[in-house]
Amino acid sequence: MKLFRTIEAVADGNYIVGDVVDFTLNDGEEVQALAVKQEDDGMLFVLLDCLADEECMNEKSSNRGGFIAADLCAKLNGAILDRFPAEIREKMVAFSNGLLLRLPTEKEIFGKNVYGKDEGDAVYQWEPMKERRYRIAFQGKNGAWEWYWLANQVDGSAARFAFVLNYGNANFSIASYAYGVRPAFKISNP
Repeated sequence: MKLFRTIEAVADGNYIVGDVVDFTLNDGEEVQALAVKQEDDGMLFVLLDCLADEECMNEKSSNRGGFIAADLCAKLNGAILDRFPAEIREKMVAFSNGLLLRLPTEKEIFGKNVYGKDEGDAVYQWEPMKERRYRIAFQGKNGAWEWYWLANQVDGSAARFAFVLNYGNANFSIASYAYGVRPAFKISNP
């Protein structure tokens, strides 16, 4: 898949899968978001690269309650969301769980659940992720290859979540370790 267009900020909202939107967070960090899936209420985006700062999923090594109960979920929808410019936040659509920012899931990245709990048939791999390049992310826009968290608890573990290795393969790790963060969000249809 080739990137179709690079667009500054939120433009008119007529996005197609593969579009890249450039914008600057309120603290000056420059990011790019890749359009990955058209949904009925908006286009789903994921940051092309991780944010500059690594984060742990939970301060304590636990995956109790899954991603929705994780410290990182609270931080994404608090301090990290606050870093997004108003122009983007105003056009965001909440996911079915009420969150405005979330992490990708293992099946959205790899097309299957390698380590994480099964996501069912309704979830499928985002088209750009079929190419390894789009599964790979860097730390910040110009950093080194980065490992990054996924939202899935690991089956049979009380302390691990799935993540993506720096070369685009699946793995898992203890929730209290710090890895990259690659938020996903949805922008409303025009």
